Amino acid sequence: MKSGRDCYLNLFRYYHTLKNLKFCQIFNYLFKKKSEKLKPKEIQNISALAENLRNNFSVLNDSEKQIEFSFFNQPISIDLNDIGWLHNDFKGIAEKHWLKELNSFEWIDNKKETKLNNNQISYIVLSWIAKNNNELSETWESNTLSKRIFSWVKWVKNNKIKPEILSIVKISIYLQLKRLCFDFDDSLGNELLENFKGFIAGCSYLIDSKQYFDNVLEYQLSIVLKSIKEQINEQILKDGAHFERSPMYHLFMLDNIKEIRKIALFLSEQRFLLPEILENSLKIVALCDEKIPLMTEWLKIMTMPDGEVVQFNDSTRLKGISSKFDNFTKLFDISGFFVKHNNDYSFILSCGAPSPTYLPEHSHCDILSYEFAIGDKRLIIDSGCNGYDNETLRQMCRETEAHNLPMIQGQEQSDIWGVNYFGKRARILKRKYIESESKLELVIEDQFRQIIQRDIIFSKKHIIINDSLKKRRINGNFITLIHLAPGIEPEVYPSQDDLKIIYCKVNEILKFNITTSANVRIGEYISFPDFCKSMGAKMLIFSNKEKEVLNYDIKW
Repeated sequence: MKSGRDCYLNLFRYYHTLKNLKFCQIFNYLFKKKSEKLKPKEIQNISALAENLRNNFSVLNDSEKQIEFSFFNQPISIDLNDIGWLHNDFKGIAEKHWLKELNSFEWIDNKKETKLNNNQISYIVLSWIAKNNNELSETWESNTLSKRIFSWVKWVKNNKIKPEILSIVKISIYLQLKRLCFDFDDSLGNELLENFKGFIAGCSYLIDSKQYFDNVLEYQLSIVLKSIKEQINEQILKDGAHFERSPMYHLFMLDNIKEIRKIALFLSEQRFLLPEILENSLKIVALCDEKIPLMTEWLKIMTMPDGEVVQFNDSTRLKGISSKFDNFTKLFDISGFFVKHNNDYSFILSCGAPSPTYLPEHSHCDILSYEFAIGDKRLIIDSGCNGYDNETLRQMCRETEAHNLPMIQGQEQSDIWGVNYFGKRARILKRKYIESESKLELVIEDQFRQIIQRDIIFSKKHIIINDSLKKRRINGNFITLIHLAPGIEPEVYPSQDDLKIIYCKVNEILKFNITTSANVRIGEYISFPDFCKSMGAKMLIFSNKEKEVLNYDIKW
């Protein structure tokens, strides 16, 4: 039974969670219930046609009917004669996001990896249509639905599909578009733009094929195009970053906006469409032309010399855009990042609060955290993102201790709870780069209203980091953390003036050391370079019971 104090703390948490949401998010959560919107007979008829055609599909031999899908580093073997789409079909061996990936059909584009031929894909598409005749099931969820529409459109455009199969697929796309009209994502984030991309892609395909594009879809298309324009302006910040501050999602959104531009350009040329469709399509093309270069440049800057993006917030180490920087320093005041690249090293630091304020679900407790590389070797890293289904590991990846920053041990920078929620949040009080001194000054206030300062001085062959607790409100040991890349084995040796030197050997050529006057403890942590892919690594924990100040010097 919960105590009165627990109830009070929960109310306090809910207050700080809800106060930042938009009214439409709360309204949709409370009152928007999924209900049947299509005529059941429509779905059942096309399902029966697909089942009949699939049963007469004689082109697959036995070796082609056993295939393996691998999503999020989890391979599962599937018999095409008995392929399942729902969670219950897999008896718990497939997690929610694995099934979403299967149902999204984005893997169609990856034929080399899946090793599927066009006949197999046709059979699988027919299987989906045959077995998924309940629009209220998980396979019709809006984000999965929009990705599937886009993937199918791309597939039928780029491949020679048998006419009898194509006719069934086209009707299914039409029905899925009608369903999507009622189920656009409520979160107002990257998934909403994903929904819009899928919807306009499906509409453009039906327009191009001169079938099934009716007045209902045309009216909805006019509304969606107007909303796309608004969402691009809101989601893409003036410095080019996507507003969820995840380099991984930024990469996805850059690809999506490029696709949206192509579709909008096509729509702008269809003179028979409503005038507002033509007008908004042209405005979207112009807006994309403005945003795409900014997004591309931001992604270049947030790509480490190894060619992969930094792992701030919910990010895996996806391939970014490699670029050569001789001497580059920039403080992104809008999106909240500091970047320093030169011929010798790269240093990228997160200095933005959980964002956007009404949708921080992809944010971590990582203000003041950084990643550091010498040459193309990443040496100090973020612990990454395991995924979304395992709540324990997800919580661990989002926690303050998973990042390279100062903190009160055992206390979170912001109040993270559930799988995606934030209660009371930390905030930035100061971020300033003094170019003449090569010095970065940062001050934050955590959820307990404690003030923490981090000053960083950059020199040619070393970086000095000074952390201090300026205002304390709760008990606990003041510590600072460094997460070393997997494979680095630190060794601690005493030095003069009560200093400790931590020697870190990367390989026979590359070595670096960290000098500090603090107490040093070596711990272990789990690094997640990709979803559901883990690697053990070492971390350094600095503490000083005598003072609320912790300093260290990275030298190489």
